[in-house]
Amino acid sequence: MSSSASNWAVIVAAGRGRRFGSGAPKQFTPLAGKPLVLWAVDAFRSHRSFSGVTVVLPREFVDQPPAWLQDLVSGGVILAAGGAERTDSVRHGLATVPEQVELVAVHDGARPLISGGDISRVVEKAGPRRGAIAARRVADSLKVADAEGRMLRAVSRENLWRAETPQVFPRELIVEIHRRAESEGVVASDCAGLCERYGVDVVLVEIDAPNPKVTRRRDLQFVEAMLAQQGRAAGGAANG
Repeated sequence: MSSSASNWAVIVAAGRGRRFGSGAPKQFTPLAGKPLVLWAVDAFRSHRSFSGVTVVLPREFVDQPPAWLQDLVSGGVILAAGGAERTDSVRHGLATVPEQVELVAVHDGARPLISGGDISRVVEKAGPRRGAIAARRVADSLKVADAEGRMLRAVSRENLWRAETPQVFPRELIVEIHRRAESEGVVASDCAGLCERYGVDVVLVEIDAPNPKVTRRRDLQFVEAMLAQQGRAAGGAANG
């Protein structure tokens, strides 16, 4: 599907970041000069095929956003309150997307390094009744172990991939899937998991650039080092 379509991004950053080991919200932690979540927001705001962005946050930060978030809202970014599960948070974000939007990209706010080029690659593979997700082939040797950690057997990695984000879907399709999941009490770790359950095709799109997820504080240090190596400062990702 053409990347010239009017698309929308839903940035999911409604978690509490308990594994991050900080009193402040992980998604607001400074990264190379600006809040962590803002890197992901800027990547989509600067991409030529996206007309808008929704950021899903814990309720208290939607009701009383910090000054830099208020500036985003003034610039057209929409804030939505998260839910009990990630599936709920995505559904709340989808509810803010205008009906005329063709494709929606759901992206983890804790993945700050997504590139404009990789966003374009995923968008281009989404179809009228098909999703497309950023993914990476598994390169490591895989083993199955027992409860004590003793290796039982090896697992072939030939057809194994690691799912990442963005995950891109036709707006009407992904909204309907989330409505159905809500009515049936179904939750999943990502939108692709819901698509699998309801028989919707999803294409895995191999991406090139680093796209790590910041979960623990050492991950933030790793990402900072990568940004320094790339010579990037606060200012967002390049247009794709």
